[in-house]
Amino acid sequence: MYHCEEHRLPENHNCPELWKATLLKPSEKEKFKRPLEGHPSESVRQPTFQYPFRIKKEDWISSTELAHLTLGALIVMAVGLAWDSVGLEWVFEIFSDPIGTFISAAIFTFIFLSHELAHKAVAKQYGLWAEFRINPLGAAFTVMTIAVPLIKIISPGAVIIAGAADKKVIGVSALAGPLTSIGLSGVFLFFAFLFRGGSNALFLNSAALAIWIAVLNLVPFGIFDGAKVFWWNKAAWATSFTVAVVLMVFTLLIQI
Repeated sequence: MYHCEEHRLPENHNCPELWKATLLKPSEKEKFKRPLEGHPSESVRQPTFQYPFRIKKEDWISSTELAHLTLGALIVMAVGLAWDSVGLEWVFEIFSDPIGTFISAAIFTFIFLSHELAHKAVAKQYGLWAEFRINPLGAAFTVMTIAVPLIKIISPGAVIIAGAADKKVIGVSALAGPLTSIGLSGVFLFFAFLFRGGSNALFLNSAALAIWIAVLNLVPFGIFDGAKVFWWNKAAWATSFTVAVVLMVFTLLIQI
């Protein structure tokens, strides 16, 4: 596949397999320079890894990423509002209960952003380039499931990571999102048992949305986070996936 000069880099054309990019390692001869004069036993170590392509230096968040995050948040917000609705009933609920709808939308958006920004924060901690980008196919499937009861696909996009990284860095960065969603689900369940009444349903729906995002993203196939985690550490994947599934089943049972 050929790309123009502007989009030739993997991170600029939303390459879904960017995380598999091979790294350029210096040869053994390049790792050390000649001993310094007067200090024959000392040597200067060169960086172990080099970037295979030029990374544009930007602030923590760019205007492009902000636009993609906003669109992704709006899509997920609609899925969250239609979580327990049939068809387009959730649209009429906006007019009947605007305050409750606003609170629900804020919580659902927070769940989505927390998951994605957890990926970004960990990757940036390792010195990698990381930004969220909308995936047109994933966004289309997510929008389609808004009006479909029971079945919800929540995958409008993903954080694209680039830079010199090994399996562990890629795996840990990928696992950060699902672990954040699992933690949020636990927090919402705690508040669901703590408070009763109208807020109980809101917390339960929020817990269900958060844990479903975790389970879906831990699927060990394709571009999902689970594929990267499984590639890095099968035990870490099995543990996190088991915890997520158990918590999801528990959440569904208490909602019945």
